Order: sequence, then structure tokens, then C-alpha cells
Amino acid sequence: MGPRCSFCGTADGPFLEIEGVFTLLMCVGCQAARGSSSRAGLPTPRAKTHGPHQPTELVVQRDPSEPWLGWGCPIEGCGYRVVLPWWLVGHTAAEHSGWTATWEAEWMRVVDRRVESPEAS
Repeated sequence: MGPRCSFCGTADGPFLEIEGVFTLLMCVGCQAARGSSSRAGLPTPRAKTHGPHQPTELVVQRDPSEPWLGWGCPIEGCGYRVVLPWWLVGHTAAEHSGWTATWEAEWMRVVDRRVESPEAS
């Protein structure tokens, strides 16, 4: 049995990992349904999509259970972790073509966005 959404139970990915006391998986549909809510005044982690299973935006917030390497690259299969969140901006530029990362100090988070390829004219 593979991974399932912790909210609706679907096995259709990709999933966003939400870390807290324990890790939860959230599918794209549940992310969209809960995208407007917030906890403690902070935005809820979510992904925006172009198609049903293609995230174009991944929000990364600090993992409070990790005292040193609390920030991790959200791109599926990467697993790269850093001490300071703005280090993910350089990592994304160097290692993940097609993605760009932005440090948003106001929200204390990193947002990875899929880069749109320029259309041939």
C-alpha cells in the first residue's frame, strides 16, 4: 500500500508533506480546499497547480522538530536540508532547472515556483 492523503485518503499524488508533531500528507485537491484557511496567523502550506497533478508552487516552512537542519528542499526526491532558509534559494538555482526559489522574510518561508518556459514565437 502506497502513500495516501491524510485528509481525504486518495492515493493520487503528488503530496505535500506537512510537518508538525507528526508528518501528514496532503493531496493537491485538499491543498486547494484548505488554501484560504490559516493557523496562528500564518498561511497554510499549499501548492498551486496547472494540471491535476503538476504543482507549480511549493511552500516550505521550518520543521520545528529539526534543531539544526530545519529547512528542506520541497522538490520531490531531493531531500537537501539546510540551517538557514535563504540557502535553499541558491540550492534551487544550482540543482533544479525549471524551478526558482524565493525567501519571503515576512512569512518566514521559502516558496519554490516552477519556471514557465518561454514559448517559441
